[in-house]
Amino acid sequence: MDSGLYIAVFHFPQTRDITIGKLGTFNFQAGFYFYVGTAQRNLDARIERHGRQDKPLRWHIDYLSIHAYMLGAILIDGPRDRECDLATKLHDLYELAIPHFGASDCRCGGHLFYSETLSHQ
Repeated sequence: MDSGLYIAVFHFPQTRDITIGKLGTFNFQAGFYFYVGTAQRNLDARIERHGRQDKPLRWHIDYLSIHAYMLGAILIDGPRDRECDLATKLHDLYELAIPHFGASDCRCGGHLFYSETLSHQ
């Protein structure tokens, strides 16, 4: 699969403050973060980039991913226009971590979600 949607899963073992580009500085609680994204091509390269610590900081997720441990990603076959639908489904299960994170090119509330544990309540 060269394109599609994904949910990248990150872990913070302890709470920390991180500046996310122009969004500002936020307190990230210890726990798990789920980031909804899409790639129209080179999906594997996009996921690999999220896991790297050494990279230019371009997107909101870059500012988070250089500080967190990426556990992996769930790949989902689907078109780009389903990204916000997927984010809405995660919002039904998890807390929105930061409003508008990863959503500067859409109208949904954000693409980053938080849970203290890997399971949903």
